Amino acid sequence: MSNIVERIGNTVNRLLAGASASSIHLTVAYSGGVDSSLLLHALADYRDNHSIELSAVHVHHGLSANADAWAQHCELQCRLLDVTFTQIAVNIDNPTRTSLEAQARDERYKALHQYCKDHQSILCLGQHSEDQLETILLQLKRGAGPHGLSGMGECQWRNNILTLRPMLHENKQAILQAANALAIEWVEDESNGDDSYDRNFLRNQILPQLTKRWPQLAKTAGRSAELCAEQSALIEEEGAKKLALCTVSPTQLDGVSLASLSLQWQRVVVRQWFAQNNERVPSQAQLAQVLSMLEAKQDATPEVTFSWGKVARYQSNLYWVLPPKQPNSQEFRLTPFESLPLPWLKLEICWAGKTTLSDTARLTVKTGVKGVKIKPASSRVTKPLKDWFKQWKVPVWERAYVPVIFHGSEPIALVVNQTLIKLANFPASLCLDIKPLVISDGNR
Repeated sequence: MSNIVERIGNTVNRLLAGASASSIHLTVAYSGGVDSSLLLHALADYRDNHSIELSAVHVHHGLSANADAWAQHCELQCRLLDVTFTQIAVNIDNPTRTSLEAQARDERYKALHQYCKDHQSILCLGQHSEDQLETILLQLKRGAGPHGLSGMGECQWRNNILTLRPMLHENKQAILQAANALAIEWVEDESNGDDSYDRNFLRNQILPQLTKRWPQLAKTAGRSAELCAEQSALIEEEGAKKLALCTVSPTQLDGVSLASLSLQWQRVVVRQWFAQNNERVPSQAQLAQVLSMLEAKQDATPEVTFSWGKVARYQSNLYWVLPPKQPNSQEFRLTPFESLPLPWLKLEICWAGKTTLSDTARLTVKTGVKGVKIKPASSRVTKPLKDWFKQWKVPVWERAYVPVIFHGSEPIALVVNQTLIKLANFPASLCLDIKPLVISDGNR
């Protein structure tokens, strides 16, 4: 076998040892190109020597007239190597020239990650040193910081899937030579010649000139990426500590604590907050907008809108606000011995049984309640509901979704901040409680 096959196997050994993986099931992202084809052959050899489970997944984008032929080729090669083969079709909806690369990549990784999650597998990718150089240059074009310039890691977690790149320090020429020496068959994607795509433009027009002038550029750029990754890891480690000090809940940051940090650390903390909520970090302009909210007037409620929802400020704090799953004006019936789910709060109201309440005055739960005055059982005063909302620090955008429990036409309780607040006229014989909602497929 080729030396590169042995090196790939040794790299896999090292990465798995460092990751402390509990079980070994490797899945190759197998496009049929030369890189993933060599990786598949190398891991098949590794499997034979280490008795591990090996699979290959081919993502069918349907973007080429040759896509079906590529899938058939991949299935045949896997059959010859006795590797479990899976083809997953994805749809790219109305892509534009500029978004096609991104959409195809996102759908591809979504499919690969779901497969690995379902099979408790480790994802293996065939990216090499020139791919790393392309990634660094693209990140440089976008104005990325140390995290972006760290490029791709040999071993990293992405969407809770362990991802290995055991060929990241191999160069393209060595891969081609090994594939030819081993008589490996692969396919060529005709779109690789289309220089309208940024990565192809770099690969076909720019990198040949750069590497002709500086043959070791991919290697030295990879070393710079590792240094950036090291610095980024240190920043993230310290940033995580500062984020913890500013965190009230996963969806709320203490604005006073955040404002006490330097501007540089504020940026780090907000970026990590986004990552913690599984969303892409904001652009520089968006980040500046978010941080500017810390300086808004005390009674202001500024917000910055994103594709997933918004970040809003209320009483000095920053909130992560997702679109509500419940209309803001609804009415529900409470029934004895049954629970009423409140999915937008991830709670349910439980009525333990019948009471001496009049059968004609039923219990209902309403949202979007306005213009009522209430007196909590623990208070001596009656005030408009909106004034209590201010006192309880209920953000403006949450108030319309607060459940208020009525006995007939009289409010007797409400749910605020995951707590059942009983009012002064709450019937002594009534047994209500709230508890976490158990999410089932029917409640999703």
